[in-house]
Amino acid sequence: MILVLVLLFLIWLVPEWFGLPGSRPIRKADGASVVVRDGDTLKIGGQDYRLHGIDAPEFTQLCKSAAGTDWLCGKQAREALVKLIGTNALECEERAKDKYDRVIATCRTASGVDLAHEMAEAGMAVSFGGFAQGPYAAEEADAKAARRGLWQGAFDPPASWRATHPRTPVASRSQWIWRFSGGMGVANLAILVNLAPRGSDAHYGL
Repeated sequence: MILVLVLLFLIWLVPEWFGLPGSRPIRKADGASVVVRDGDTLKIGGQDYRLHGIDAPEFTQLCKSAAGTDWLCGKQAREALVKLIGTNALECEERAKDKYDRVIATCRTASGVDLAHEMAEAGMAVSFGGFAQGPYAAEEADAKAARRGLWQGAFDPPASWRATHPRTPVASRSQWIWRFSGGMGVANLAILVNLAPRGSDAHYGL
């Protein structure tokens, strides 16, 4: 029974290393693998990248729909970025590094699509620097006028949401497997899985 549960857990685990269940690995132009962490953060060949100029909702963030109900805007932002990239190769132009050692970059698909531009235009991210400011302010204004994405209802700016929902590091999935194999029990394993939602990582801040 325990072996079956471990195998089922591994089936859940492995696709997450590639972004979304069932998706083919995305590749950068130089062949490095790409994992989409959330709506504005990628992991490319072991290095974390943050899209320059936008701020997307955190993976666990909720927003209000036009009807006033909660929706998973953070999860949807990540899925929007995954869909936008598809299986295209990426070209990323490094601009700087932040205090978390992430590369701040403008990333485009092989066909020239600017990921940050598209995310802001779709209303799945705001222009970095606050509402109506930053390099993608025009795209944000278009999305707001059309009530696309986040703008369909009320939402907290991602920076404000992070300030009131500080992250704590979670155990890595390899640690979970080790703990499970050590006999921690099915109930505790389920709690760990629920506490660490797919797409989450141990980084802090933006």
